Amino acid sequence: MPLLVLARHAHTVPALDAGTDDFDRPLSRSGAQQAQRMGQFLADATTGTDAVIDTVIASSALRTVHTAEAVAVGLGMAPSSVVRDPSLYSGWVTDWAEAMVSIPTDAAGAVIVGHQPTVSEVVAYVTGGHESESRPHFPPSSIAVFRLESWSQLDAPDIAGAARPELIRHFKE
Repeated sequence: MPLLVLARHAHTVPALDAGTDDFDRPLSRSGAQQAQRMGQFLADATTGTDAVIDTVIASSALRTVHTAEAVAVGLGMAPSSVVRDPSLYSGWVTDWAEAMVSIPTDAAGAVIVGHQPTVSEVVAYVTGGHESESRPHFPPSSIAVFRLESWSQLDAPDIAGAARPELIRHFKE
């Protein structure tokens, strides 16, 4: 049973303090720690199970890449294994659906790291489809974990109501 984790990047340096544009905003010190905890949690949660996470995809923005790299390291993967998907930076549900379809069919599990408000919208959409009025609260460093029967449940663009989250959690201090 494949495991899908939808994640929001960890805490960032505020825009006014970053001295850069939004795309290049870095993680804060606490954000880097949150990302490490996220990776360690996912590693611990999948140890001894068949739900190994072997694919990590991130928006190409600096904060999502750094979050995804920390998650990958926690999972025992090289930071360079993170796949950068530029469409996730300003994309919407359909872009996330396409990212889900890009997950290799033989992958045991995948993490996709992106931005608000899109992540909570995607979680709501995967959970309940168009009718879903309940958007989960998704602060920085949040994850939603879905256990799927197969990756075919996520055939783009029709991911509406594909699965229910097994867990929604954040890694704030």
